[in-house]
Amino acid sequence: MYVRPVTRDDIPAIAAIGNRSFQNDELHVWLYPHRHTYPDDLRRYQVLRIRSRAVGIRQLGFVVVTEEGDANWSGAEEVVGFAYYYRYGDDEGAQKWINDSWFKKIERYLLDWELWYESKFLDRASDPERVKQYIAAAPWDRLKPLDPRWHLSVLGVSPQHQRRGVGGMLVKHGQEIAEKEGLPFTLESSVVGRKLYLKMGFKIVEECEIFDVLDFVAMVWEPEESKGKWLEDIGEETANVRAAK
Repeated sequence: MYVRPVTRDDIPAIAAIGNRSFQNDELHVWLYPHRHTYPDDLRRYQVLRIRSRAVGIRQLGFVVVTEEGDANWSGAEEVVGFAYYYRYGDDEGAQKWINDSWFKKIERYLLDWELWYESKFLDRASDPERVKQYIAAAPWDRLKPLDPRWHLSVLGVSPQHQRRGVGGMLVKHGQEIAEKEGLPFTLESSVVGRKLYLKMGFKIVEECEIFDVLDFVAMVWEPEESKGKWLEDIGEETANVRAAK
């Protein structure tokens, strides 16, 4: 298996992986309580979100693809995992990730409108009130003092290829991108994903319960040569974010 950038041809495969891999995710289950009743609504929304990421600024998308010699090789390359990374910050290094084009701007505008219409009038899989509550309640600003930084926006692995190192390959790729710029790498973890991230050197900097049904876990990784620059290790796989200088 190997990692390569996302192409537009990958969108259907990414949407299918996202649909299958997040089925039992605690946040996904809570936000989309009617997903089994209206599966097409959820799939349609997921495709729109992925298309939007493809033309978004500050974003990089990568997939893991099978190759000859892999276990259970089917004879053709297959996308088995995906991840999107987002570049935060207004520093000079961020400018290369903000480069835009008129084509992307127009497509992004049309997709934003399509997403609005979908969520407002067509989507029956989600609970709009829960979505609003989650956005309002989650402590998103907990990681802002770490800017500039790279952030793992989303990661999904095909259920048939889980526990084969696919997720680790995508996390490592994000770490390498952050390391090249000498920046921290952040994420919000599900309960299921926490073990992988801890194994790969992330520290928990925020953990709280939302609405008695969800755990919000913010995690941070520092490049080896910059250990201690952003985090104060307090043991037990946890750390405090150092005050911005």
